[in-house]
Amino acid sequence: MRPKPTIKNLKRIVRKSHEPEPYARYVVRPISIYFTWVFVRTPLSANQVTVIQEVIGIAGAVLLGLGRIEWAIVGILLLQLGYILDCSDGEVARWKEQKSIDGVYLDLVGHMIVIPVYMFTIGFGAWMQTGQMEFLISGFLSALFIGRLERFTLLDVVDSLVTNAGTEQYSFEHIRGKLEEPVEQVPMGSAGSIGRRSWLQILFRYPDSMNVITVAIILDLFFQGITMGTRFYPFTGILSILFGTLLTVGRLWQIRRVFRNSLTESRFLQILKLARKIYQD
Repeated sequence: MRPKPTIKNLKRIVRKSHEPEPYARYVVRPISIYFTWVFVRTPLSANQVTVIQEVIGIAGAVLLGLGRIEWAIVGILLLQLGYILDCSDGEVARWKEQKSIDGVYLDLVGHMIVIPVYMFTIGFGAWMQTGQMEFLISGFLSALFIGRLERFTLLDVVDSLVTNAGTEQYSFEHIRGKLEEPVEQVPMGSAGSIGRRSWLQILFRYPDSMNVITVAIILDLFFQGITMGTRFYPFTGILSILFGTLLTVGRLWQIRRVFRNSLTESRFLQILKLARKIYQD
């Protein structure tokens, strides 16, 4: 029999045994448990909580693009609230025993919407504030390349290899002969990048990128920005240029690495080997 949903019982039952994200462990989880305490007393499912946090996150991201510091503050508060609910939905799922792959999928869909939107709107907001085109361009590049294009396209090709296995181009027979050859392992990190993450890449993952934007907005609130000659650079605009530059270079390098090392085929062969091992066991 499920015990009463007190804060103590919730912490004991729904908390992760290991929380790898320091911001979540020390800041957000102590707050999210109180939201969970409310949600478990309602008919709301974990997936419905996920949808709520995604709507809140999108609204917060849009407000960053209005070019006014007061709206940016409201926007970042909504984004932070969205992350609190992002932690809470998993806690609700564990309490109500609603954990599922569909829930993970829905959660990731939200991330794929909210993160590119706020990456774009910090640049768009700086452009609205100053009229300087470099911020609009950097916001666009940030939104475009924050998506893990090398991973998405790799998995899409693997899906094509599976669904079109009957055609000559994607035939299993064409690739099967390589099953006994050494296959380069393709590590897929928790942030979705191919290969080991550097300390610099960590700045672009969620929620770290959101927290860096929070700091930039606070700096804009108290110091407005930096004037260089005749041009004015709000801190959010400077951050947008940094994001746009580093993400563009890093993502193109990753795409080149996947192509030059045939990592798509390697990943597919790993899947085939694992499937064969599971079938034989």
